[in-house]
Amino acid sequence: MAYLIMVILDNIQYMPEIISTWRSIGVSGVTIIESTGAHRVTTWMSQVGLGAIDRLFDADEIRRRTLLAAVDNEELMEQAVAEADRIVGGFEKPETGLVLALPITVVKGLHKEKPVQTEDSAPSTGVQSEWFIQRNTPVSVVVDILKLKPTIVDSSTPLNEVALAMIEHPNSHVASVVKEDGRLIGLLGLRRLTDDLFFHIMPEEFLSELSNLDHAMKFAEMSRMRTAKDAMQDPVWVFSDDTIFDAFDRMHENKLTGLPVVDHQYRVIGYINLLELLAVCLRSNKGKEEGK
Repeated sequence: MAYLIMVILDNIQYMPEIISTWRSIGVSGVTIIESTGAHRVTTWMSQVGLGAIDRLFDADEIRRRTLLAAVDNEELMEQAVAEADRIVGGFEKPETGLVLALPITVVKGLHKEKPVQTEDSAPSTGVQSEWFIQRNTPVSVVVDILKLKPTIVDSSTPLNEVALAMIEHPNSHVASVVKEDGRLIGLLGLRRLTDDLFFHIMPEEFLSELSNLDHAMKFAEMSRMRTAKDAMQDPVWVFSDDTIFDAFDRMHENKLTGLPVVDHQYRVIGYINLLELLAVCLRSNKGKEEGK
């Protein structure tokens, strides 16, 4: 079964990220239509008059974009809908828009022939071939090595309770903050958590760092931290079908020692850390040495 996905955006600032994200998950193409709702047009016309009808789609207050995309399976459709919902912060909020998916019986031209890839696609940076193979190991293989349990907390969880939850999973140094429906909305690393907690225990340690306005603003911000939502950073994650390269790249870029593994609806299903990534490489090299 194929599906037509339609996203009507009230705020077009989300459009580039939706298109980019859809492309990364395998949505082959997106059609963009300039549109607006009848209610908005009526309201706008009552304010500016009929004489301005030729400027209808130039008016910021009524501009919308409708995104259309066809996909050929239900799983990809659900993932694309979930991605759009995540990017806008939930379509249930006002001034976001609407997303819907319709089944279609016939679709042609969805997939085009791809150029033939060269036999060796390893980067020309001196990376040995066996290491290149390891970097493409799926996350689903890695998480089975140590079988780490994720630390999952609600956004309203007090910071001291987040710490207790993390203590129950001592190998999970990054807590996953989730919404009521279980979807990931943020991360709280061990270093950030301990700073926020110890700030209230020994603030004099942080007062010594006050040397400029930026430090003073940071001090004031920390004084207001009470819950996981207050202290969390933006969400970072990997899917189980991502690779070791993807996992390390996101940990390195965001200065994290671990990441939650999520399904395609952004529900946390596991946890992966740097130690597991090292274990894959070391285990592979050990096996080769023993085979000599």
